[in-house]
Amino acid sequence: MFKRMLIVCTGNICRSPLAEMLLKGMLPNTEVRSAGILTDKSDLVGSRADHSMIRIARELGEDLSLHRAHQLTVEDCIWSDIILVMEPDQIRFVSDISIEARGKTFLLGQWGEGRINDPFMKSSQHYQTAATQIQSACQSWQKKL
Repeated sequence: MFKRMLIVCTGNICRSPLAEMLLKGMLPNTEVRSAGILTDKSDLVGSRADHSMIRIARELGEDLSLHRAHQLTVEDCIWSDIILVMEPDQIRFVSDISIEARGKTFLLGQWGEGRINDPFMKSSQHYQTAATQIQSACQSWQKKL
């Protein structure tokens, strides 16, 4: 069983915070954190979760109001037992940060949802689609773990 799980997306303000909250509820004996690959480069470090994702999370019974965006670091990769990303290209980005992380990095949606596209600055339908995929993917991981 994995004791430390890291969820990664691009900016750590939409997809990975929602997945982090959902997995914390589903896997109470697992420490779950999230980070972004381009959080620093996008000047998002310390930013709140996207307001549209906060609203959707609230509808799902989750509270993202205290979330603050965090840049993925080598230390995060070392800390984690497993790293789950949203898109196939993000596996390479994680490996660029920490080559040792390659063997423990997988798609969040690998059990059926596949790629979970970034809804940032898109329509509410894009946010809803991403949230539905994230919820389904988290449930799939819960069953596998």
